[in-house]
Amino acid sequence: AARRLGELLRGKGRIFIVRYQEGSASTTQREAGFFDTVTRHFPGIEILVKDQYAGATTETAYQLAENLISRFPDVEGVFTPNESSTFGMLRALQESRLAGRVVFVGFDSSPKLIQGLRDGHIQGLVLQNPAKMGYLGVVTIVAHLRGQPVAKVIDTGVTVATLDNMDDPDIRALLSP
Repeated sequence: AARRLGELLRGKGRIFIVRYQEGSASTTQREAGFFDTVTRHFPGIEILVKDQYAGATTETAYQLAENLISRFPDVEGVFTPNESSTFGMLRALQESRLAGRVVFVGFDSSPKLIQGLRDGHIQGLVLQNPAKMGYLGVVTIVAHLRGQPVAKVIDTGVTVATLDNMDDPDIRALLSP
């Protein structure tokens, strides 16, 4: 997500990193990875907001996004770490007429987010492969139960869906598993 956003902004611009919810380990790691990559590889990007939480619902995410957009109307890029925060931000960008003008990379998929990608309102959706995650989970637990060594960390991979690749059969399968 950070690489996609950074490249589309050509290494400079003003962005938001919207966080999900305190205590959510997976999204906290996504947010930290995004922050680390942006600061390390794109020093010309200014992070306007990095400590605001969208909360667990689309509505709370939408309210936060509205607030941030009104405070920083010249924002040039946004990252959101899960489906509800991505959809809330999408709604706020659309209603403020900034959709398609602000570079927006989110995480996860839903029919409304797929439409946002198709409409050019979202420039990237980071996707996981749930079938691969499930398969590797079963393989790993079976190996563990058999007393075989297992890796502490298992990378199940991610893919970035864009307008250019979203109709590729492999990407389409991840957008709508």
